[in-house]
Amino acid sequence: MILFLKRLNIIIALIIIFISLGLIKFKNNLSYLKTETFNTDAVVVLTGGKGERIIEGYNQIKNSNQKKLFISGVDDTFNSEVVLVNILNFDREIVKCCIEVGYLSKNTYENALETRYWALEKKVNSILLITSNLHMQRALFLFDQLSGLRVTPFAINSSDRIIPIEKMVKEYFKLLLSKMVFIKKYEI
Repeated sequence: MILFLKRLNIIIALIIIFISLGLIKFKNNLSYLKTETFNTDAVVVLTGGKGERIIEGYNQIKNSNQKKLFISGVDDTFNSEVVLVNILNFDREIVKCCIEVGYLSKNTYENALETRYWALEKKVNSILLITSNLHMQRALFLFDQLSGLRVTPFAINSSDRIIPIEKMVKEYFKLLLSKMVFIKKYEI
C-alpha cells in the first residue's frame, strides 16, 4: 500500500509539473499571436469583449484590400445595421456590401464550423482571424481542425493590463480539452 501511495504521489507531481509547464508556455505564446502583414481572402471576427474585435475587423476591411468581413457568434438579438452603423459609426455602404453576421454559433467549436460553411459559400480559402490574445490559441487550433481554411491570427490584446490567473487557467484547460477531443486525428 505504501509503495502504491508513493507511486500515486509521483504521478500526481508529474501531472502538476506538466500542467504548470503547459500553462507557462500558454502564457508566453499570448504575445506572439498577432500578424502585421498578411494576404487573405477575408476577415473573420469572433465575438466577445467590448466590441474592440469588431472595430478592428472593420478597420481591416476599410483600410486594406479585404472586402469581406464575417462576424461569427453574434447573439440573435443583435441588429447588425443598427449596431454597426448607428452605434459604432461604421460606413453604411461598407456594412451593406462587405459585412455579414453569423448567428448560429455559441462557442469556438461552432464558430469554426459556421465560418467554414460561410467560407465555402463565399469561395474564401484564407482568413485573418480576429479574437482576443487569450482566446487565440484555442481558436487557431479548432479552426485548423475544422474549417479547412488557411488562418492568419490577429490577436487583440486584452483590455486588462494583467490577465487574471483564473481566466488564463480556464482558457488553458479549454485548450487542453479541445486537443483531447481531437486526439483521434493523430492516432496511427
